[in-house]
Amino acid sequence: MFRAFIRSMLGSLGRPVLDFMESNPAVVTGVLAVWLCVFVAGRLQLRRIKRKSVELVVEMGQELIAGKPHITARGLYKRIYPRWCAALQEWAWFVPHRLDLWPVPVKPETVQQKFPFSPEWIAEVLRRHGIRLEEDGNSTKAG
Repeated sequence: MFRAFIRSMLGSLGRPVLDFMESNPAVVTGVLAVWLCVFVAGRLQLRRIKRKSVELVVEMGQELIAGKPHITARGLYKRIYPRWCAALQEWAWFVPHRLDLWPVPVKPETVQQKFPFSPEWIAEVLRRHGIRLEEDGNSTKAG
């Protein structure tokens, strides 16, 4: 009964696909295993990007704050962002799409869909590492 219900929902185009899946479980398992490996690899690369981004922000933040003690999170962002964009290509090849269904190449836009690299994020990272920032109208005070 359940199978008949599924077949009626799939229609004339979905029935052959379901028949193929039922008659070739090894092929379907192989395709799903490859997809799972790609998905896990993308998640690991995204985790590496986050870790390296934190390291970059803390390192550059300390240098920039030492040179200009009253710099804001927005000022740090303007100086760190170009270096972060260039470093992304070195850190990973692909990340999961924002829907987590397929991989997409590493670009600043695609990575920012997964985590917000912004002045607020930079201020939060520096605050967690005990580094204080000046407050302005567009960014938060860290510390």
